[in-house]
Amino acid sequence: MLDKYLFKAIGNAKKYIRNSVFMMMLRVVGTALFAYAFGTFAESLYKNSPIDLEIPCIILAFGILIRVFALYKVTDYQSNIIGEVKGKLRERLITKAVSIGPSYKEKLSTSTLINLGSDTIEQLQNYYGRFLPEYYGAFGASLVTFAVFFYLNWKLGILFLFLMPIIPLLLKFILTMVGRMQKKYWRKYQDVGELFLDSLQGITALKIFKADSKRANELDKKAEDFRKETMRILAMQLNSITLIEWIAYGSSIACIFMAINIFVKNNLSLHLLIMILIMSMDAFRPMITLTASFHVAMTGVAAGKTLMEFLELPEDQRPDTFPQNDKINLKIEKLSYSYPDGDSYALNNVNIEFPDRGYIALVGESGSGKSTIAKILSGAMRAKEGDVFVNDIPYSQINSASIAKNINRITHNAHIFEGSILENLVMAKTDVKKETITDALKKVNLYDEITTKDGLDAMLTSGGLNLSGGQRQRLALARAMIEDSKIFIFDEATSNIDIDSDEIILNNIKEIAKDKTVIIVSHRLSSIKDADKIYVMANGCLVEEGDHDSLMAKGGEYKRIYDAQENLEGAFTNAK
Repeated sequence: MLDKYLFKAIGNAKKYIRNSVFMMMLRVVGTALFAYAFGTFAESLYKNSPIDLEIPCIILAFGILIRVFALYKVTDYQSNIIGEVKGKLRERLITKAVSIGPSYKEKLSTSTLINLGSDTIEQLQNYYGRFLPEYYGAFGASLVTFAVFFYLNWKLGILFLFLMPIIPLLLKFILTMVGRMQKKYWRKYQDVGELFLDSLQGITALKIFKADSKRANELDKKAEDFRKETMRILAMQLNSITLIEWIAYGSSIACIFMAINIFVKNNLSLHLLIMILIMSMDAFRPMITLTASFHVAMTGVAAGKTLMEFLELPEDQRPDTFPQNDKINLKIEKLSYSYPDGDSYALNNVNIEFPDRGYIALVGESGSGKSTIAKILSGAMRAKEGDVFVNDIPYSQINSASIAKNINRITHNAHIFEGSILENLVMAKTDVKKETITDALKKVNLYDEITTKDGLDAMLTSGGLNLSGGQRQRLALARAMIEDSKIFIFDEATSNIDIDSDEIILNNIKEIAKDKTVIIVSHRLSSIKDADKIYVMANGCLVEEGDHDSLMAKGGEYKRIYDAQENLEGAFTNAK
């Protein structure tokens, strides 16, 4: 199953494996020619008879040339296989992750996905680049060897035919034995990787709360479990390799003894005996080589099954039917949602209707469900119960990529890619005018900061670590404005921005809201007081709606949160 599926994903690897097998078979032919020429020389010396050296020398040279050429091409084909595997599988992996979107985290942890893109593919390159060519090549080479032996002496051919399947059958038996061990090994490997990544991401918190020693002990324990499992695997590998080498050498010796026995009984010439002796020493070498790469390959197979399961996740087959008309009505009906690891609803029977344009605010305390709504509206997550409708078309009938393309959700931690500022602003667009870029940078109060340095050609590191937090946010906001989507969702998008920049950005967002629907998700109520409409969330439910004045007059949840924030800001001001 693994081979069948992954061969479709790795381009020309199957062709290269087939060519590699042919070259391994050709190598046996070269060995046979070499052995034939050498046997001719040996018999001539033994009988002390004159010999025309021209033809044997030509055969000898041709045999050596074939062996060298075949070996070179096998190495070349295996390199091509590795290149195809690494390139194509990583391409398929990132394409699948992009097609699924952020919801892939519901299927797979980020650290596991990182492992799949790095270690798993590195291990699979051994499986496809070494093991499979050697596996099929060993059978192909053995068939050619059998044909030569049978031609020279049918008894020897039958013996070789009997001995040939022993090692593959033993490998199959070993595979069934180590299957569970490899799964356990891969699981412990993932555990170490996930814990290490989690520790690395939270290293500051671990230090602040003096939990670094405790986490180090946890890592040590998992690393020790992984080490023990690794030693079990290595011990099993060593024992099986030793056993198979003994079987291979024993099989070669058995063929040699039979050949000598036939020779003694005068049923075989010295010429053919020498030829058989030379070929017997090389006959089981492909099986020994196969065994050496077997265990490394099996680790790749264990990991590859996880990769295959991810790549086999169903594609979004829904049509690209997001309305393209100017008037866009967005409506939430009976929407409920619970996270995979949660035992309560993050959203519970929410009903909201957004106007076709305007400045809309979605507010509430942390955990109220406002960001969950934003994620569902942008297509990052799918509703479990109820649905979202755009111009009366349910989201359940629209492709996720189509939703994401038309509804732009901007967060406070939007990713900045390695590359220039310009590349981060325009992304894949090729027709963006300079005026559009300049206007967007001015709207987020970033233009002066950019032009005073290296301009748009200034290079950024992955994550934009050579920018301040506020600069990263403003750059992401400018990128969103250049995209010019149908609907904008600003999900705490200005949380780390200074007050002056925040005011400028909010004023520009209000300008956008004159022609488009703009949804602001914010915990800071003072910044959304003049919103056209405010929806208030609490415990996953919509509890209030209206403008600032009407909500304050009600004296409900909105007023409680607003007054609390005002009192807190006043306390800070007085403290200064």
